[in-house]
Order: sequence, then structure tokens, then C-alpha cells
Amino acid sequence: QLGLPTPQKKPASKFTIIREYIRVNRLLKNKSAEDIANLPVLDDERYDMGNRMNEHLAACVYLVEPTMLPQIIFQMITTSLKHGVNASSAFASLGLLLCGPFDKPHQGCEMAKAAELILEKPGMRSSASNTIFLTQNFCYHWISPLQDSVEPLLKGYQVGLEIGDNEKACYCLVARSYTLFFIGRSLDSIQQELEATIQVMTQLKQDENKMKIVILLVTLKKLRGIDAEACDKMLDSILVEPRNNLAVFVNIMKLEVFVFYQEWREAIDLVRKAGSIRLLLPCVPGSVRYTFLEALTYLKAAQLSSGWRKKEKRQLRKCAQKTIHLIQGWAKNGNVNVVL
Repeated sequence: QLGLPTPQKKPASKFTIIREYIRVNRLLKNKSAEDIANLPVLDDERYDMGNRMNEHLAACVYLVEPTMLPQIIFQMITTSLKHGVNASSAFASLGLLLCGPFDKPHQGCEMAKAAELILEKPGMRSSASNTIFLTQNFCYHWISPLQDSVEPLLKGYQVGLEIGDNEKACYCLVARSYTLFFIGRSLDSIQQELEATIQVMTQLKQDENKMKIVILLVTLKKLRGIDAEACDKMLDSILVEPRNNLAVFVNIMKLEVFVFYQEWREAIDLVRKAGSIRLLLPCVPGSVRYTFLEALTYLKAAQLSSGWRKKEKRQLRKCAQKTIHLIQGWAKNGNVNVVL
């Protein structure tokens, strides 16, 4: 009804996605973050509304049809470059694509920086919490220490509450909580913070975000030896629910526990059943961490697989080498959180 171009409601081919990426890359013309931030402000209400609608659509379309996400983001970028920037997270979303599927983390972080500079313009604060969530949880950890995201994510939560964006505020809080675990904060201090966080999310009626925190809290309790059987039952109950996107969080945290207790048989069974975590939850620190544990699981399973056929052991080693090669690629691209 707005007369604006929209992506078709069907899977996009790799050819289409790459073609659109090349088109958008030409429009960017090697612009720096500062160049993008200095673009004029979008003053056409029709295009402004279109970009805001695409931003909301991008937040939910991935779980339904992942190949539509790049098309939506490329349309947002096209509008911004041709007509001006607005209070959307267009360039932060482009940073997500570049850091993840396109494997260009430095270019992606430059787009993330552009998104943050745009926030400093008058009238852009409405997208602040979402922009911080995207840049810190999907972009910067590819080239900067993970602990650098802790404070910005807390700021994203606080800003989200101030502007009434409770959902994105809680996204930031979830990302911060998992980051605290991944950087090695003491389990007892994290547990106290998680218990307080659950109370906050209950008050804000953010049930799905609360469940992500509950999954992390249950894992911490199991690692500390607190009510382990009840923890297992709770995590397993989430896995049996159909079409639920919490399962990926459960699988990430269950693998943490199996590796910690050196339960390699259970770990390899989980890795085989979980599918591609990197596809289900792309670009985030949790999927990177899972990849490390996945490689270790394959190697240990191959070493300890007494009684298995030689073909199965070969397959395990092959999977391990493939995963290690992926991690080495991240290191070559400048990921300082990768230790080889």
C-alpha cells in the first residue's frame, strides 16, 4: 500500500542474495562509518515508515524463512543510501550479515560503527537499544575482546527501558548474561545476577527472554552441583516442545555441561542431534563457543571410541578437522577471542 519494493515471500536463492549483495556493495562505494553517518536524514515519511516496517520484519523473519533476511536488510540499506538515514538499525543489521554469512568481520564492524554514529544524530534514539544489541552481540566480538561488550549491553538495557523498548532491552540483558558466563565470571556471582534478572523480566512480562535466562541459570546450578536431576528434567522438557526456538539455547548449554564433566558419549550424541547451531543462531558468541566445544567433542569421541568401526572414527576425525578449519579461518580474520 505504501508503493515501496518488498522482498517476495518465498526462499531466495544464493544467486539472488549474492547479486543483491554486489548491488548494495556498489552503492556503498567503500564509504567509511563517518561517511555513512554524514548522509542526510531521511525526511520522506513514506520511506521512513517502510524502513521501520522492514526493521520489525527483520526481527522475526529469520526463524520463518532465513533467506528473506538478507533481502530485507539490503532493501533497508538501499533506502538509506538513496534517500537518507533514519531511526532504524539498518547498518547494524548489515553488520550482522557481513560478520556472519559473508565472513567479512572488519567491514561488518565498520557498518556497526556507522550505526552507532547515526544514533548520535537528533531524533535517532528510538532504535538505540536494538542497535546496541545487534552491534555488540553480532558484530564486535568477531574482532574485539568479548568482555568489551559487557558494559555496552548493560547500557542497551538501560536505554531500552528509558525509551519504552522493553523487548530489545531484555535482548541486551540476555546477551550480557551469557557473555558474563562465556568470559569466565564466577558462577556464584552470575547466579545472583540471573536470579535478580528473572524477577525483572517477570515484571516486564518478557516470558521468552526470561526462559533464556532460566536455561542459563539451570546450567550454572548443574555445574555447581545444585539439584542436578531437576535441572536435567527442566532442560529436557524444553527440548520436547515442538517448533520452539529455545532449544538452541538448551543444546548450547547442555554441551557445556557434558564437556565440563567429560561425558563424551552424551556430548557426541547431542552434537549429532542438535543440527547446525551456527545456522539456527548465527554470528553470536554462543554459537562461536559451541563450535569450540563441538571440535573438542569430535576429537575426544574419536580418541575414546573403542569398539567403533574404523569408518566411524574416520568420520569423527573428518568432522573435527572441518570444524577446526572453520575456527582457524576466524583467527585469520582477526578474531581475538580465538585461542589456537
